[in-house]
Amino acid sequence: MSEQNPQDKKYVTEWSFSFDKLGESINRLLGSVGVSEAEVKQASYTEPVGGAIAARIKLGPAVGQISVNALAASDNLFEAEVSYVGEIEYSVTGDAEKTIRLGQKTGPIGSQVKAVLNQVANRDDLYLKVGISPNVPVKLDLDGGVGVSRLDLSGLRLTEVEIDGGVGETFLTLPAGDSRYVAKIDGGVGATHVTIADGAALNLRLEGGVGGIDIHVPANAAVRVEAEGGVGGVSVPGHFNRVRGGDGFIGMNGVWETTGFNLAATQIYIHFSGGVGGLKIV
Repeated sequence: MSEQNPQDKKYVTEWSFSFDKLGESINRLLGSVGVSEAEVKQASYTEPVGGAIAARIKLGPAVGQISVNALAASDNLFEAEVSYVGEIEYSVTGDAEKTIRLGQKTGPIGSQVKAVLNQVANRDDLYLKVGISPNVPVKLDLDGGVGVSRLDLSGLRLTEVEIDGGVGETFLTLPAGDSRYVAKIDGGVGATHVTIADGAALNLRLEGGVGGIDIHVPANAAVRVEAEGGVGGVSVPGHFNRVRGGDGFIGMNGVWETTGFNLAATQIYIHFSGGVGGLKIV
């Protein structure tokens, strides 16, 4: 079993601490000039399944808490509730293959930076809550903004998911799905926690940002982990076999597999390109 270097852990902790303090300082500064008093507005959106046989859903950027779940007992393809400052953009195009976009409207760079930086410390009154039909194959794109993201994709028929991390902690549950799919995570600033459902077959690609990543894989799953670069270590369960690689100058590079991986009918591939923070498989 390979563990993080204590010096790497210290480095990651210092980075995380610095960003937290920076957020608090920016919040106080912008609040003193009245930016924090921006009007909070609410809106809701729905889109029926109609004739859709596939969908692409693009969410974000968003400021505040983000949650995504499968809809229950609904004939809609998409439902959303938003509490926000500034402006929101929403659009639906297509029929058999619908594309839905929902996110914060980007404006002049000065006002946009102020609006976003003002929320670094997370406000409970700002949120994006989304429900997606479990009956339609969907590609999900999430452009993370500022805030905690809780993405429970259990039950969804994912064909692909891509997450561009922002500032804040991310909790992601990936479903088993009808067939193999691709999940891409571009880490931002904050820890990322991924849980993979039993029976899932997927290619998971991780680009490390600033913050550690932990991945919970099913017991007895066939898993292959490839890791390269970054500041931080790689930790895998004791029953993983190291089949290639060695310690690099910074972090660790290598390939690990569970016994019998090549013969398994259902496989999980994990490719990790490190940033500032380690990778832990549990």
